[in-house]
Amino acid sequence: MAFFSPSLNRNELSQYSFNQLSFDDGFSVNYREMGPEGHPVILCFHGGGDSLSAWNDWAEVLSKDYHVILVDLPGHGLTDPLPGGTYTPKHFADFITKFIKFMKLERFVLVGHSFGGNSVLRYLVEHPDSAEAVILISPGGYQCDKGLEMSTSLAHFATSHWGRRLISHLGSRGLLRKMLRSKMFYDPNNLPEAMVERIYLLSRYDKNRGTAINLVANSTLNFQPLIGLENIKTPILFIWGEDDKIIPLEVGSYFSNKIPASKLIIYKSIGHMAHVENAKTSVGDAIEFIKDLK
Repeated sequence: MAFFSPSLNRNELSQYSFNQLSFDDGFSVNYREMGPEGHPVILCFHGGGDSLSAWNDWAEVLSKDYHVILVDLPGHGLTDPLPGGTYTPKHFADFITKFIKFMKLERFVLVGHSFGGNSVLRYLVEHPDSAEAVILISPGGYQCDKGLEMSTSLAHFATSHWGRRLISHLGSRGLLRKMLRSKMFYDPNNLPEAMVERIYLLSRYDKNRGTAINLVANSTLNFQPLIGLENIKTPILFIWGEDDKIIPLEVGSYFSNKIPASKLIIYKSIGHMAHVENAKTSVGDAIEFIKDLK
């Protein structure tokens, strides 16, 4: 049964705190760097409601030969919330632009999942020549009347003042575990308990409560279609689980047909979290894709 869960402060979540930077306006970003300096850079952005640690399995492998940078998106993990508290993939794309500029990155591979992948695509439309290559796992950005849904009435309530205060304080590990098993994974037994604990604890961070529900509600009320995909020239690898219940394979087919320099890999009996549920194979395919570009 759901219950009101108390908030946690940054000190209580110190195991998820890594490197910190502050933009000129004081906005604080939590990120992690792994792998040898001077090697090719791979910059990773997680999906909505998650955090940079979603890439742990990939990062462990990639950091042997690449310099990997994992980033908490605004309102996620321990990165600051956006002023106004409204979250869209366009907001995240603007954040990606600022982060890359702040870090003075010139040559890099972009990786994104779900909402993070949607945001990377929007960044690419605005900066078509910036990345060496892109790897996206089940990115959003195309509406096909399938997948994750929320009623309009609930979305309006969730984005209201009192709705955000109420919904953001409801929840339990049990409810979260049930949702992740039924929606995110093809085989519910593939859900790592560490993922449940991480998402549950970070969802209680006092600065960022309610971000995930805000994302879904805003997507319902103010969906922003991706425009200009056909102008993207950057090589892109799309990775999709055939049984993705959040962003169905139909979206992957649409993107791969729209973007000439793209490739689509499909995994049978895999859901929305291919980088977790099929970590070894997916990171291997990602590395092969990068190496083939040379």
